[in-house]
Amino acid sequence: MTGQFRTIAVLAVAAALVPVPPAAGPDSATAGAAATAPGRGPGVTLPAGALRVGQRVLVGLDGWPAGTVQAEVCGNAARRGALDCATAAATHGQVPPSGRTALPVLLAAPPVACPCVLRVRTPTGTVAATADLTLAGVTAPAVAPAVPAGLTLVAVHADDRSGPRGWFGLPGELAVRITLHNPGAEEVTDPPFELTVGPPGRARTIVAAPTLGGIAAGQTREYHVRVPTGAAPYGRYEVDGRIAVPGRPLAFTVSAARRPWGLPVAAAVLTVGLLLGRRGGRPARRPRRR
Repeated sequence: MTGQFRTIAVLAVAAALVPVPPAAGPDSATAGAAATAPGRGPGVTLPAGALRVGQRVLVGLDGWPAGTVQAEVCGNAARRGALDCATAAATHGQVPPSGRTALPVLLAAPPVACPCVLRVRTPTGTVAATADLTLAGVTAPAVAPAVPAGLTLVAVHADDRSGPRGWFGLPGELAVRITLHNPGAEEVTDPPFELTVGPPGRARTIVAAPTLGGIAAGQTREYHVRVPTGAAPYGRYEVDGRIAVPGRPLAFTVSAARRPWGLPVAAAVLTVGLLLGRRGGRPARRPRRR
């Protein structure tokens, strides 16, 4: 009896020292999935080998948040988002709290040619992942390489339009004609436009530039800008412009001569008038008597 009592006592002490695992609650499965997720994003697994349009395959999802997901076939490697994806034929499914499921997906034809991917995302798009998809039977057209947005300068010209005021060196204006062309595939809408005017190399006076508005893809537009100038003697004026198109800013410089020829003409007329006036004001000489 004494030996059996000692054995029972030792077993009781050992059982008291072994930690008892907590009871599984309703959130224990979610907590376990979250513990395996750090450092790893949502995963998409496709069957190996080439697949065909219209085939139904089982897609494995792992590491996803619980809730609804959407799977869609995309061409052009989904570079343009929904424009490259067969969103109307997308497959929807539910992900359990474990974050892991197998989703049967019907491989629809993408709107553009491959390279193709299977894109899986949550309804809000905050969580998304793609998997390369070797898909046969795609007859969609290829996406033409996009020309980056930008403007080209076709022509620029400036004339002095100061009129009679400019003949005498008074403040006037320059008429600047600018022709722009949009060679890109997208419209350029009202890019920032800056203008400065001044002597060559010192065009620092800011001029209120007009609004360019929208220039559609492939469109050519001409603008007429009146640039005010200050009082100036003989010389040239320079107009510097900068159009801040995203990624491809456009800069140009144009100059025009101001020749206020009315100043020397007026000076010459005044000089002749003074000379004639002085000569006409002298008294006539009397003849000498013998």
